[in-house]
Amino acid sequence: MGGVIFLRIVKQRGFTLIELMVALVVLGILLGIGIPSFNSVIESANLRSVTHSLNTATQLARSEALDRRDDVVVCRANGALSACSFGADWSNGWIVATLKPAGANYTTPGDVEVIRVWEAVNIVVSGASNGFRFNSSGRAPTNDDLQIQSDSESRCLRVSGSGRAMVEEGGC
Repeated sequence: MGGVIFLRIVKQRGFTLIELMVALVVLGILLGIGIPSFNSVIESANLRSVTHSLNTATQLARSEALDRRDDVVVCRANGALSACSFGADWSNGWIVATLKPAGANYTTPGDVEVIRVWEAVNIVVSGASNGFRFNSSGRAPTNDDLQIQSDSESRCLRVSGSGRAMVEEGGC
């Protein structure tokens, strides 16, 4: 039976080792260029988030002061987040609070009714060492500001005597 044997040549599919190595080198170069710019995007988003949280805290305090017809403060929180700890560094967190008995002290945990708490942040937040106080008419007795600052940019939260809070780009 003299048959003919046909050999079928199958072409291999896929990547060669050299093609794979070139692709990995190109990917490494692209990541090396892209990651530093991505870090600045994350930093900027974090700055906006902290600024928004502080602005929300001042608006909440003003609203609560009007609603309760009593003084309400936004202040730097103590270590337990249970009372005010007056000082210029707000990075450890802040609270919106009112006093339970009239004439009590904002730094005494038993005297303070905490309305809302914001935890510590990894951005420099400084200024307004006495916090922001809003009276029963929603006004702030003093003008003050907070500087919110990352490595490359900063924002300023200003509270005017009328109780209005506004955010400005750049330093205070």
